[in-house]
Amino acid sequence: MNENYTSPNNKPAESTFDSLAKERNLAEYAKDQIIYSGLFVDPDNLYSHFPPSLSHKIRDPHVTTAYRPDIEKLLLDSLGSGATIRAVGYGNDGKNEGLLVEVLAEDPAIQKALEERFVPDKKGEVKVVPTHITLSIADNAKAVDTKDLDFSPLDEPIDLTGTYEFFGKNGALISNKTELIELQASNTSLAEVTDPDRP
Repeated sequence: MNENYTSPNNKPAESTFDSLAKERNLAEYAKDQIIYSGLFVDPDNLYSHFPPSLSHKIRDPHVTTAYRPDIEKLLLDSLGSGATIRAVGYGNDGKNEGLLVEVLAEDPAIQKALEERFVPDKKGEVKVVPTHITLSIADNAKAVDTKDLDFSPLDEPIDLTGTYEFFGKNGALISNKTELIELQASNTSLAEVTDPDRP
């Protein structure tokens, strides 16, 4: 009998194992190449409705799903999937300007990730992060602080469309697994941008 022969019964198990190993390996690679994942909106469309009023508009406006995520929070199979994002509130404290939003994601995994975002507030209490999009920030402000704004309801909610993507360390958006696989195959290690929020 040929020693290289693989029975049909063994082959699927091996290919499944190999597939899982490759997925994990890709996730480990991706984790080291991105700053955050999120639902990214078209900046031109967004800013046509909400022109930024502070000194620095956000280059790639988005709803963050995970910041510096571990591999369990990297939703590789969700890359490129869409969401309806409804802007329902607006806030501006002179440092941060942003929108309070409601999200209906096509992929339940993304919806779950948004519902499970918890961070300590200024008093140290762990709370759900208000789902939001930062529009603009002042010179010394950080986009992460938009979550702390007091949002006022909009007279009329505005619907936007978002796409689940990764924000790479180099400032480029990664919108599908193929891009990641190609980066990994070329053994690319992305250099990190100084400021991921400002153009």
